[in-house]
Amino acid sequence: MVVSVLSGPWDALFGGGNLPAFIVGAIAAAVSGIFALTMLPSPPPDAIDLSKAAPNI
Repeated sequence: MVVSVLSGPWDALFGGGNLPAFIVGAIAAAVSGIFALTMLPSPPPDAIDLSKAAPNI
């Protein structure tokens, strides 16, 4: 949301192109992906694995 709200002023500040907001968005996506992989808890070992369940036909 921050990238969306601030993309207009960033684009105007750096010459009017879309590249600054695109780069900031890519960095924000990479950082949030790293946070998701490192900060979210792992499922407990006794969790049900639905990928091995019988398919519904």
